[in-house]
Amino acid sequence: MAKPECSLKLSLSSPRGWGITLGILLASTGLCILLQRASNSEGPVNLIFVLAVLLISRLTTGYFYGLLASLVSVVSVNYIFTFPYWELDFTLSGYPITFFTMTAVAVITSALTTQIKNQERLRAETEKEKMRANLLRSVSHDIRTPLTSIVGATSAVLDNQDTLTEEQKRSLLTDVRDDAQWLIRVVENLLSITRISNNGAADLAKQEEAAEEILGETAHKFRKRYPQVPLRVEIPDELLLVPMDAILIEQVLNNLLENAVLHGKGLTELRLSVCNAIIRAHGGTLFAQNRPSGGAEFNFTLPLTPPQSEDSFLKGSMPHENS
Repeated sequence: MAKPECSLKLSLSSPRGWGITLGILLASTGLCILLQRASNSEGPVNLIFVLAVLLISRLTTGYFYGLLASLVSVVSVNYIFTFPYWELDFTLSGYPITFFTMTAVAVITSALTTQIKNQERLRAETEKEKMRANLLRSVSHDIRTPLTSIVGATSAVLDNQDTLTEEQKRSLLTDVRDDAQWLIRVVENLLSITRISNNGAADLAKQEEAAEEILGETAHKFRKRYPQVPLRVEIPDELLLVPMDAILIEQVLNNLLENAVLHGKGLTELRLSVCNAIIRAHGGTLFAQNRPSGGAEFNFTLPLTPPQSEDSFLKGSMPHENS
């Protein structure tokens, strides 16, 4: 019993619910008055108010507004549109049936609406948990990559101290530092990823970043991991600053590139849901299209800062038979 009472209190304090109810009832009353004057008869008054009750019950939350609309509708039909006009007469034939019908419509529609909304909420929660799991799985993959590089570089320095030149040691240690910094930033973004909500929004630490630098950094890391895979990078001539969380966008680009490599090898690992969630959290869109020459092309857009109105377009492509 506590849940219906809580729902009723929330409904009573909803300006949206009151606005929908009053708007539909007033529109229905006005329509019935026009029809009555045009045909000089009661016409489909009952049907119009039944439809009004149905719409109100469907568009509002809980049972209150639907029941209120059914009561107001029955009284309105009796008082305004039934002879003798502008008088209440509860002895009219069929009056109990009309009242029962409208009440039943309100209750059934409200119950169905509540059930649908609960199902949508459960589906959204399931999708959110699935999205978070995919994101965390992807980040775990990105964590292992720099860790492997760090272990390899430090092992090379420790095992070959006498044979490596100072320049080679410095180069390896520089790679270790860069990978460690990358690792720290990825870990910091775990909290941002877990805050992504049902609609894809997240509390991201967005800053204006140069698209050229993001593409260059991604290409550098990709070539280190896949030196045998050809990669072409195209950048605009002008400096393009885009508000973004640089680590997450680099993660998107890296995932898209690795997706092409994996499919080219006949593997089936897919992390496109991760990319889509990150892009949506930035207010952008991710889409794909088939290429006339074969394979697929994945693109995503990110909104620019005001007052610019056009979207930035960051595009990564890798020619491959099955990419």
